[in-house]
Formats: sequence, structure tokens, C-alpha cells
Amino acid sequence: MAEPSQLGVGGPKPSAPWSSTRKLLHCFVAARALSILGDRVTDVVLPLAVLAASGSAVTAGLVGAAAQLPQVVAAVHIGALVDRRERRGLMVAADIVRAVAFVAIGVEVVLGGARPVPLVLLALVTGVADAVFHTAAGSYLPNLAGGRDLMRANGYVEGSDAAATLAGPAAGGWLLQWLGPMVAFTANAASFVGSALLLARLPRNVPAPGETEADESVLAGLRLVLRDRVQRVLLAGACYMHLLAAAAMLPLLVRAEEELRLEPLTTGLVVSAAGLGGLLSSFVLARFCDTARWPLLLAAVLAVNGGAVGLLALFDAPLWLAATVLVLDGASALAFIVVATTRQRITPDAVRGRVIAASTAVTATVRLLAIAGVGVLIDLAGPRPVLLVLAALALPFVFLLVVSGSAAHPAEPPSAASEMT
Repeated sequence: MAEPSQLGVGGPKPSAPWSSTRKLLHCFVAARALSILGDRVTDVVLPLAVLAASGSAVTAGLVGAAAQLPQVVAAVHIGALVDRRERRGLMVAADIVRAVAFVAIGVEVVLGGARPVPLVLLALVTGVADAVFHTAAGSYLPNLAGGRDLMRANGYVEGSDAAATLAGPAAGGWLLQWLGPMVAFTANAASFVGSALLLARLPRNVPAPGETEADESVLAGLRLVLRDRVQRVLLAGACYMHLLAAAAMLPLLVRAEEELRLEPLTTGLVVSAAGLGGLLSSFVLARFCDTARWPLLLAAVLAVNGGAVGLLALFDAPLWLAATVLVLDGASALAFIVVATTRQRITPDAVRGRVIAASTAVTATVRLLAIAGVGVLIDLAGPRPVLLVLAALALPFVFLLVVSGSAAHPAEPPSAASEMT
């Protein structure tokens, strides 16, 4: 196998054997896992540390919102940046920026009194860097593994994300409780440094040039999503997945506490089954799937998701609830793999970053609205009706995908391959 610096134009070709890209892919997946691990540690450490230091839930909420805001308001510009700059370098730079920012957040929390303005500004920096990293990573992967290997590669990426999600919150809580916020934030920063060191071993990836002047616009990705029916259908399915990801857990937790009177440990074990489902789906099921008929595959997965959410409203026994959560998260992981693989295949390299960023902005908006509204709906109607409504919402999305099944087929990007050296 060639060394990364010798891969030349286009990187590994779609027809290349799987073994020719496996070493580089493992390095990429390990870097992604470390980066996601840092994100998941942050999910626990940041709000708890800010709340303890400031005594203000408002400050903690503002900091959390600031970290998520760039995914929505700066998406098109971040996508344009990814389509105009060397992508490996962007990922490395994003990791380094996040490492420095989280050390600065630790210093502010421990020594600065957790002042709102510095924390919000630093959270915005981390949010921008996070958006750059994930957009660049999604644009980079198709040039590392093509053809049928791309589905398997996305399975590895989703599986590593599931593993990091499973381990990160527990690690963050342990670090914060036993070693304090400064050590917790420093360990978080170290995960980003480790990711940057691994990524530095990969070949560079220069985006392909656009075919027209319109390809250079920051809105080119959004325009492509709006005018291309396949992209719109794909985005619609992704919106339902993100709706469930944001809105399904809270009514389950409320039902477990208020209706079923489950102990916190029992509830935690039920929820932890999600991690196992994601791992099994990513590392096992994704190996046997391809996106030749992606609308029908995605329709089947969304139908399973809707049915599982409905069962969460009907089952009372913890064991059955855990089994349902396992199926739900496993189907969700497979859906995200199908969406990512199909979008990467059908999108020209010259605009891939902007398409990913535009789609992320839409799904991030769906998540924010779902998070903001689900609590109100639970207070008005109770957790069981909310779960049943979420389940019923699968029907129009499944119907749309089934209707589109005979017309939408993925293809390799029509544009020239990007340069990997």
C-alpha cells in the first residue's frame, strides 16, 4: 500500500481493494472517535462546571446554546470554507482551536469566576471549530474510501461515534467529580490534540475545482439541495431522524420517572441500551447493506424507528423498554449511515462541504425546535401521547421515500476527483 504522501490525485479509487484504504481509514476513524469523545465529555463537564462555578442556570444555558449556534447561523460560510481549502488541514486546525479554547474555558471557570461574556465567546469559538471539523470530515471521507467501501467506512465512523458517546459522559462525570474541572477540561483538550496528531498522518485533500461560476457561491450547496429532488428527499428523511434524536428521550425519561416509577439506576440501564444498539448496527448491519436502493432501505429503517418510538409509549417492563431502545438506536445509526453515504455519493466534490453544511443547518434547526418544544408538549399532554405522535410522524416520511424508491439512485459524483497528496 502506498504511503499517504504517494497516493496522488484522487486518493484510493472506488475500485481499489478494501485493504488498500483500511490503514488510512482506521487512522481517520480513530481521530474521529477521539474528537467525538472530547465532544461527549464536554456535554457533561461544561454545563455542570459552569453551573457549579457561576451558580446560574441561565449562564450554563447560554454557554450551551452558543456552542450550538454556529451549526445554524454560520453553516453556509463554513461549507464554503471546506470547499475552498485543504480539508485535512482544516480538521487539524479545528482540533487545535478546540483544545486551546477548552483549556481557556477551564481557566475561566476555575480562576475567572465563570463570567458569562468570556464563556459565551469561547463557546462560540468551539462551536465554529466543531462545525468546521465535522463538515470537513464528511467531505474528506469519500475521497478516502469509495464505491461499496464507503458504506462500510461510514459504518465504522458511526460505530466509533457510538462508542465515544457511550464512554464520554461517564468519563466526563468521573473526571469532574474526582479530579476537578481544570483536569476535566485539560483531558478534553488532550483528546482533540490526539485527534489532530492522527489526522496529520493522512494525505492532504484539496477540493476539486467547480465546473461553473455558480459553484463558487457560498449558497451553492443550499441551491443544490433545494433544486435536486433526490437531495430534498434525503434531507426529509434526515430531518425525521434528527427530530427523534432530539425529542424521543425526554418523554421516555419523564414516563419512566412519573408513570412507571423506575429507579434511576434502572432508567440508566434502559437508556444505555442505546449505545449497544448503535454499535451492533454500525459494525454488523452496515457491512451487509448498500445504497443501491437507498429510498426503500431508508423507508424501512424509518418505519422501524417510528414503530419503536410507539412501543416506548406502550411497554411498561424495563426489559422490554431496554430492548426497544436498543432497536431504536440501532435503526437510527443505520439511517444516519445510509444518509451520510448517499449524500457523499450523489454530491459533487466541489460543493460537498456546502451541501453537508446546508443540510446540517436544516437538521440542527429541527433539533433546536424539537428540544425547545418537547418539554412544553409533555406538560400539556403527557409523555405517552408525545411518543405516539412522534411515532405517527414516521408515516409521511416513509410514504415519501417509498414513492421516490423507483426514481432515486445514488451515483458517483460527476465532478473530478479532488487531489490527495
